[in-house]
Amino acid sequence: MKTQFRYVFELLALLCLLSGVARAEDMPATCKQDCPAPFVKNEFWTTEYGPAAANIALSPTNFLACSSSGYALCYYSGPDAAPTGKHGKALPSLPCKVSKDNPNVADCRCYAESGDSYVDINSIINTEAYVETVRVCGLNGEKCRNMVSEAAGKALALLGKTVPYLPTAPVCGYLQAGANGVAPMAPKAELLSTFSFAKTKSYGKDQTSCTGSSTPYAGCMTAPCTFERDPDGKPTGFANCQCPIYSGPYQIGQAGASCNAGSGYVWSAAYAPPSKNDTAANGAK
Repeated sequence: MKTQFRYVFELLALLCLLSGVARAEDMPATCKQDCPAPFVKNEFWTTEYGPAAANIALSPTNFLACSSSGYALCYYSGPDAAPTGKHGKALPSLPCKVSKDNPNVADCRCYAESGDSYVDINSIINTEAYVETVRVCGLNGEKCRNMVSEAAGKALALLGKTVPYLPTAPVCGYLQAGANGVAPMAPKAELLSTFSFAKTKSYGKDQTSCTGSSTPYAGCMTAPCTFERDPDGKPTGFANCQCPIYSGPYQIGQAGASCNAGSGYVWSAAYAPPSKNDTAANGAK
């Protein structure tokens, strides 16, 4: 117990010494035994646009490729009303309701999936997992298996060419629940919220941009979740996730959506800022 408290104290001291965007690749490894280390919330500004809770995506390489027996897909969660899918079919209601106990957290209903998914390196809520991952993968994730390398690898394989080796990101080891049913990423997490294309056929790939003002949204990436179960205790195919709320511009993973999720609700969203080249080009017009 004393070792755990000492670890937490040292890590918090490190957080206090840092300012601005974290340079975690320059830090020494913090976990050398009894890993994974005790959970400490990641308060770093992982990009210049905000902390981990902001769910900032700067590049496709930010999305690290992982595989786990269970993950939550919160990309489409938000209002209480059931949306209409790409083909006119009614889809499940996936509300993200602001918690009565903590206004900084949203209780979101999400899909429960399994298999391959992606973790945004800028949104890892566990400090140790973030530090380990950035040290191995780089700040942008390009040194580990990621969304870009996976697509390139598939193309090369079709051509009969050798796929370059990249390691799996350390954060992937924090997604898999252990023998106790809990995933190391966060306390009491049966599964974690990540991203995948599992529901693209139902929702499509288009987005809605809500970048005109600073508005609260749920940054669900790597948020802790539990399986939703029916009265008999059987999984329903959905998960309940506790997502941190952040205020800023964001994009919704659905086309033609209202930026207003309704009273007491917020969208599960993320923010991909325009590139500096695009901003400069628009300013020159």
